[in-house]
Amino acid sequence: MEILPSYEDAISGPDWLDLVAAYVPVVDWPRCCLVDQKFHRRFAPRLWQDPLVTVRRLGLHPNDDLAWYRRFINKHIKASRLEIRTYVRALDFRSFASRASGLYSSEASERAISESFKHLPQIFPGLICLLVDGHPELNPESLATAASASESLRLLDLARCRHELTPKLFSSYLFRGLVYLDISFIPGSVKTALQSSLNPSSLPELRVLKVAGREMDNSTAGLLFQTFRRQLWSLDLSHNKLGDEILDGIVEHCVSLFSFHTDAHFEEGRLIRPKNIGSRKYGPFGFIGESGYSHHQHSLEKYLADSPFYSQEADETELQEWQAVRPNGNAPLRRDDANTAKESLLDEAMSPTATRYSFRGQPGLGEGGLTHLCLNGNKFTLTGIARLLRTSRGRLEHFECDSCLCTPARSPMGTDSKGVRIVGFPDSEPLFRPVISSAIRSLRIHHSLVTQIPSLSIEGVSSASAARLAEELSRNIRRAYPLAFTPDTNPRITSVTLTNIPARSTGPVIDQLVQFLDLASAQQRAIGDAKSLFRGRVSSVLKGLRHIRLELGPDFSEGTDIISTSNNVDFDKLLDPAEDSFSQDTSSFFDSDDGSFGVTSRNTPTNQPRVKPNTLASDAEGYAHWTSGRLKSYPYSDIDSEYMTQHVDAAHSWTGNVYSVPVWIGPGVISPHAAVNEYMWNIQDANLRADIGPATPNHVAAGVPPLSYVFYAAWEAMVMPRSSAVREAVMSSSRFRDVATAIKEYRLRTRGTADHWDGKLELVRTG
Repeated sequence: MEILPSYEDAISGPDWLDLVAAYVPVVDWPRCCLVDQKFHRRFAPRLWQDPLVTVRRLGLHPNDDLAWYRRFINKHIKASRLEIRTYVRALDFRSFASRASGLYSSEASERAISESFKHLPQIFPGLICLLVDGHPELNPESLATAASASESLRLLDLARCRHELTPKLFSSYLFRGLVYLDISFIPGSVKTALQSSLNPSSLPELRVLKVAGREMDNSTAGLLFQTFRRQLWSLDLSHNKLGDEILDGIVEHCVSLFSFHTDAHFEEGRLIRPKNIGSRKYGPFGFIGESGYSHHQHSLEKYLADSPFYSQEADETELQEWQAVRPNGNAPLRRDDANTAKESLLDEAMSPTATRYSFRGQPGLGEGGLTHLCLNGNKFTLTGIARLLRTSRGRLEHFECDSCLCTPARSPMGTDSKGVRIVGFPDSEPLFRPVISSAIRSLRIHHSLVTQIPSLSIEGVSSASAARLAEELSRNIRRAYPLAFTPDTNPRITSVTLTNIPARSTGPVIDQLVQFLDLASAQQRAIGDAKSLFRGRVSSVLKGLRHIRLELGPDFSEGTDIISTSNNVDFDKLLDPAEDSFSQDTSSFFDSDDGSFGVTSRNTPTNQPRVKPNTLASDAEGYAHWTSGRLKSYPYSDIDSEYMTQHVDAAHSWTGNVYSVPVWIGPGVISPHAAVNEYMWNIQDANLRADIGPATPNHVAAGVPPLSYVFYAAWEAMVMPRSSAVREAVMSSSRFRDVATAIKEYRLRTRGTADHWDGKLELVRTG
């Protein structure tokens, strides 16, 4: 029992048994039913409500599942009264009779489950939860022809079913009351189902929908958004074929129109939005204005939950639909998995007066829109995901995205990055601060959000070499984006799952994960100090991060790279598979007689083609030689100011209007900030003077003036690996360490000390 009964519930309960029954062990339920009629009325519903799970908890061995089920259906149920059969509220076949022994026999007596399946709603009139996730024998189609039941199902889990569902399946009355539906990894068209029965007309109560692994394309996803609009509060679109094009549709059709972005919590910072300015790639422009406390490391006030809602009207005790007040951050985390859904619905059935609205929504608020969104395993880019988080009005409470392409769209010196794939979340720390993600409580995301080490793959480079290079690449990322996600980035977040963690590391991945655990421990101590300081207001102190799950990827061989044994490898061409004639199409950056850098020679030899208008004016390798003096190429050759005016046409504008903004280009001379120096160097490349956007806190931390606009293309380009880095990674002989072993050793070292984090830590190997 996660929530203790209120005082009113405790004193108004009809009997003391209603309070203690939930604490009686399962093994004692059968004996309690035999005490007297009073006990029988309390414990018989508990014993029968989920029989397949209860019998396992009572000791049934999996090898005996089929024999027990035959006796249960053919003997005990036939002899049971209707009242007893009505007690059965859930049938969970997910881990029941799934073994091959006997289940695939041709004898009818061996196929009791499949034969009885279509009759289940008639046999058990009170059935509301049916879970057949991955069961090899059950065909849900038979439910469409089942005799009408007295009660509609509330939860239906058909994930990984081998049988294709007919489009009209959900038009049956049996499904009209569905609140939770999982049809992930099932053959068949989602689009046809949406046009037939998978819609609000047939499923008016549906709130949680999981359609992962259905090979859904952008057009089908768009149809789904327009069909259900804001009826759903949880949607799983993982492992489909979706791209950035659908993300704006999620916000437009599925997210509540009432924003949690207000200035009421100014201590966390505030959003500053220029009017009617934005780009299609970035979204509406906005800056984060910092307060005196938003980045104060030692402020304990950030651990306080939000104040309760107050109204001037004495009789107004609940929020009205137009009043958007974000959750206070201390309420129990609302989960959308099948186990939690089943538990919640069974609790409601057991206690009809219980005020549980986790799956139906709060009364009076109508359709509140999406709060839980899963986007794992698709084709999204970091640009698209960032735009989604900024424009979703702070409404998301749970967010999942385990892979996100962040390879710069434009590469320095015109190099072709087609063979380079960088996956991760650089520059994403500000996106999960309360000022943007106002309601976020739980994350499942790529580990680079914390470690600042991306997942990297390059054609022709082994997994081991790519892992080494990714850890070297983290230096570029930390230079460009100094801020990594920490527990104190958003103390309202209670659960973080980090995905795609490499199984082995030469050190940096381990160091960053250990540092994250150290910071979780520091937050734990700070919250303890806050409880002491705000004595009498302990209930208003946030819990902080209490659950960390580390998902490790598959192991890889540490063997010698075939490519590293060759002495004739062209690493420049490996990283830049452009045409060999590329160097002949550009003039040298170092043609000036005085040896100065910055100006492209205007004396083009007659035997070479003239430089194209977008030809690069800078050489990335020459950046290492720039130690003094002002840059002499455009725009520094024509502009004395640190800003240049950039015009944005209607085709690239977020609102379709034409506007111009001053973009910061820097002074053109060496500054104390390495990232700023490389940014200024990259700006000389006309190809990189693109993708205007507002400076984020990461840019500001790296040296950009606050409230300035920058060229994102020039900034992102510094993340790209150089050919020399690829060469060093391939030739490196640095040894790998097992990440899981290192984390376990760290936990053993801190156990029993003040540095030990006492939250729940999970280590999981995937793949």
